[in-house]
Amino acid sequence: MAKERIKRKPTHKQMAFETAVRNPERYIEILSAVSEFEGTILNDKNLLKIVSKLYLNGIVSSEEIEITENTELEDIKDQVIEVNSTRRADGGFPAGYTSRFWTYMRTPSELGFVYARYNEAFKLSEICKKLISSEIDEQEAFSIQAIKYNRKNPYRNVSNDFNFFVFILNVLIELKKEGKSLSYDQFIVAMFSTNGNVNAFLELIKNNKFKDYDDVYEFVKKEYKVNTKFKTITQDYPDVVRRVFIISGFISIRFTGKKLIQINESKLKYIEKLLKFDFKLSDSEKSIAIEYFEKLDTQNDELFELITSFRKEDVIDGEQYVNKIYSIIEDYGINEEIIIESIEKIGTRRTVIDEFKEIPEPLKLEFFISILIALKYGKEYAIRPNYKADHIGKPYSHAPGNKGDIEIFSKELYWLIEVTLIRNKTQQLNHETANVIRHLYSNEEFDDRLIKYLSFVAPTIHQDVREFFDFSIVRSKSNNYDVNIKPYDLNEFVDVTMVSENFDDMRNYTNNVIESFKNNLN
Repeated sequence: MAKERIKRKPTHKQMAFETAVRNPERYIEILSAVSEFEGTILNDKNLLKIVSKLYLNGIVSSEEIEITENTELEDIKDQVIEVNSTRRADGGFPAGYTSRFWTYMRTPSELGFVYARYNEAFKLSEICKKLISSEIDEQEAFSIQAIKYNRKNPYRNVSNDFNFFVFILNVLIELKKEGKSLSYDQFIVAMFSTNGNVNAFLELIKNNKFKDYDDVYEFVKKEYKVNTKFKTITQDYPDVVRRVFIISGFISIRFTGKKLIQINESKLKYIEKLLKFDFKLSDSEKSIAIEYFEKLDTQNDELFELITSFRKEDVIDGEQYVNKIYSIIEDYGINEEIIIESIEKIGTRRTVIDEFKEIPEPLKLEFFISILIALKYGKEYAIRPNYKADHIGKPYSHAPGNKGDIEIFSKELYWLIEVTLIRNKTQQLNHETANVIRHLYSNEEFDDRLIKYLSFVAPTIHQDVREFFDFSIVRSKSNNYDVNIKPYDLNEFVDVTMVSENFDDMRNYTNNVIESFKNNLN
């Protein structure tokens, strides 16, 4: 029998979240994938099913586990055990594939989305279920849970007993009053705050200057007696924490020689309302996991009412957003060559414009295509992407579902562009195709537009996906619905847009499909 681990005495530590999942957007697909196991006891047998499903769905990958269209759960279980055999025990989960599960549940547990303890029933919070079902979007979900969060909790053996999100938001609001921003160097130092005292921190950064990460590292080593690695302190932990702030809609990042953090002015009123939200945890709730989970799943009705009241402010005005796009084009010196190179680098670790590095990958594609459309068509059309953007115009979160990705329109014309980075054929068919057509047909706002177009854009268009859209064209025409549709791989869409022939190209494709269908009948 293994010896029970002796818990160390809590100490003050740097703010951190799990670094294995850098992009918090990934948690949406992770939580969706594991949601069917709600109520399941997290024992070895069930955890093997859950972790194997993550591999099967492509959420987790390994060169040693090959997944095909015909692969089933049972086919890969032995491989899942093998590839995770060297993983250490973590979070109360034994070594191996079971601790792999905890890697993906640590941050959702800290934020109160799930209750995941070894040999106990798996639980989802009300907020988690609404996020999975698209009743609320990721910005709403993360901001709600962030305002309830506490740094000292059952999953972190630390003495820092305060809400780090509330602390930083109050710091940013105070700096804004003085026309200042928080440098990234200062943000790293803030992550070592022992008590979340805003005035004390403002005094600290007033009296101490940091020219680079080396200065920061030397300061925190001396001031807070830490011996953590340079990269962990200055890059890994700040990166993952910053991303949670961004997806929550709390901050905007600017580059002016140095990386600067500002309050997201487009959500300032919402943030101020959140900061008035009265939420307190007892000592017991900060130390016992089930009590922490249950507490963070309370007072939801009040917060639902708040997020609902602000949804209208999140909707982008297409005509105004074109002007913001042109300001972005001018401010960052964007031309056709730069935006094409930016699109090409999506999915790599490289970026053309540093400030856009902060944007999550799927949103980045929508953002760059919106800019490309503006560059090629000028202000002839309104451009309305279905994402939430900060006061500058940069996206930080998807908006609630049931709308298309990018809507291009004028008084006569409506053009829906649906974009995805999904390459897998099954995932494209299951998650994209039917939804795209529904978005086109269910949008009552543009019922009166005489001319309608739909472009579906993906890295690769599989034959089954192409045939789905071809069938949709025939069905639309047979129902006397006049719409021109074409599925594009990303490179082809960019090429057609570069010569401003999108509308002709979609009309020609649609006509060719209809002619082919008629010829086959004959």
